[in-house]
Amino acid sequence: MRLEVGGKKQSVRYANAILRFIGRFYEGMEVYGSTFFESAEVDSWLDWCEMELSSPPPQPEQALETLEKHLDQRVFLIGQRFTIADASVSVALHHLQAQGLAASLPRATKRWLGTCMAHEAFGAVVKGAKPATGSKAPAPAGPAMPAASASAPMAPKAASDQPLLDRYSNAVGGRIEIKRIIATPDQGQSLVGKKVSVCGWVKTAREADKGKIMFVQLNDGSTPLDIQVVIDSAAKGFDSLKGKVGTGASMKCTGEVVSSPGGKQAVEILVKAEGTEVILFGGVDAKEYPLSKKGHSHEFLRSIAHLRPRSNLIGCVARVRSALAHATHEFFRTNGFLYVHTPLITAADCEGAGEMFQVTTMMAEAEKDGKQMPMVNGKFDYTKDFFQKPAFLTVSGQLSVENYCCSLSKVYTFGPTFRAENSHTSRHLAEFWMIEPELAFADIHDDMNVAEDYLKYCVSFVMQNNKQDLEFFEDKIEKGLIKRLENLLAEPFARITYTEAIDILIKESPKAKFQVPVEWGMDLGSEHERHLAEKVFKKPTVVYNYPKDIKAFYMRLNEDNKTVAAMDVLAPAIGEVIGGSQREERLDVLDRRITEMGLEPQDYWWYRDLRRFGSVPHSGFGLGFERLIMLTTGVENIRDVIPYPRYPGHAEF
Repeated sequence: MRLEVGGKKQSVRYANAILRFIGRFYEGMEVYGSTFFESAEVDSWLDWCEMELSSPPPQPEQALETLEKHLDQRVFLIGQRFTIADASVSVALHHLQAQGLAASLPRATKRWLGTCMAHEAFGAVVKGAKPATGSKAPAPAGPAMPAASASAPMAPKAASDQPLLDRYSNAVGGRIEIKRIIATPDQGQSLVGKKVSVCGWVKTAREADKGKIMFVQLNDGSTPLDIQVVIDSAAKGFDSLKGKVGTGASMKCTGEVVSSPGGKQAVEILVKAEGTEVILFGGVDAKEYPLSKKGHSHEFLRSIAHLRPRSNLIGCVARVRSALAHATHEFFRTNGFLYVHTPLITAADCEGAGEMFQVTTMMAEAEKDGKQMPMVNGKFDYTKDFFQKPAFLTVSGQLSVENYCCSLSKVYTFGPTFRAENSHTSRHLAEFWMIEPELAFADIHDDMNVAEDYLKYCVSFVMQNNKQDLEFFEDKIEKGLIKRLENLLAEPFARITYTEAIDILIKESPKAKFQVPVEWGMDLGSEHERHLAEKVFKKPTVVYNYPKDIKAFYMRLNEDNKTVAAMDVLAPAIGEVIGGSQREERLDVLDRRITEMGLEPQDYWWYRDLRRFGSVPHSGFGLGFERLIMLTTGVENIRDVIPYPRYPGHAEF
């Protein structure tokens, strides 16, 4: 790479190695990507730049074509922010332009290069740099910080500690997330001797040396690990803690990071010397606070859902849930799917089961006016209702998202769904979240491929980004959890037809002693699904081509007229995680199936139109998000993996 420094063109050797160092040094700025996968993409682009844009480039036209295709619908090379990949490639491309080796740039590449060159830092490094001709792109957020507020600096104040600071903590004078101190022993040791401020809630507190020293285990929710804070009576604010710092109290501690003499943690914070301080935000009466330092049952924690996120279990679940939501959007976005928001209120019963919550204003209005519900011929007169027809909370976004699939090819929806099923099992909720992708020009085998890739992506993402949370679940919830997840990633999923599965289960029945006898035509129960995944194949297993009589009307009828192109992904320890199918694209067959299910074709007139106007083969699946969380955490009750569980008789908080 050649840059103009001091009026002279000079070569800079090992430029990408320098950029990688800068990216890691300014870790909090996300210039090396905001996730493990984005960091890997950054590395790939740095290597690509060295191979394809060296001077002179081996195949400049091919390199520009690759760049143009990638940038066609992107602002930057990776994610939504300027990274060191953009820095490397843009400087190399600008240098080639200066040499006349890339004089004419295609549209998207020109726009992107103009965006990079408009940044003040680019002009400071490359003398005389101007935005690419024709580019009207504004200056990007920049590698230092996004311009989220007028006061946000474009460069760190101090290279040593600025990236560690939480940018949005001015209310408390600034703080460092605890995970940034104790994420790894090496990271903690690198901060030894530095003064830091941490905020959080007390897990445990005890006094020593006749009350002259207080040991506090503090947690701020950024990690399942607590940091020990040793507070000396000489510290400012110490006297305000007496009798008020029990489990649950909130405080800020400013002190020095020191090596810990104990073996449980590498470092701790010492609040003792001049300039150190403790501030009590909210004290707690230990006699009234419902959470104690000892463990609590899951049932008890559900009764205090507003406080249970402070427990280790729910805190870990919340972090994994957030990571899986991030991974979901990242997987579909990077594979070209568009995110579609589907309605929560609908007049169509997707599953045809009738287990739906009704949405009406008639009852409240009648009660308010002291009148009877409006009736016509012995039935409710829905013309007087808000929507002038029966309306319900959706059981699935599938039918709605299919409309977009048949225009935009690859789409997905991710949102809450509802089932008025009076079930009290550990696997069912009245309100839960669903991920539902739909693919045009795809059959049942494409559907299975997407399902497997998505599941593996999510598990891999959590293993890379939530190691400490998984270690907690391994220790407290399921021994062997991490090994089970590693096995899920290790090899392709097994795939068998429903008929093959039934044959296997019949042969296994004598030793398995199933509670429900196995026969062709039955809907597989959890005991059958788990036996296939855990005992027979010992890995996730996809079962497909189910009997038509136990599946929904929209699933494509196979040539045997007995089965439909439906599939379920079964996982060890969970059972069914994903259910999907190739959709019925033939109007005459769809109408016949709707009628067979006792439904009215007129109610699905818009769904039928998809088959009348440009019908195409298409497929999709649904994944219960809470089931995915159970799969990755080992938590056995679905009520413990959603913030506020809704089930029969329970709608608190």
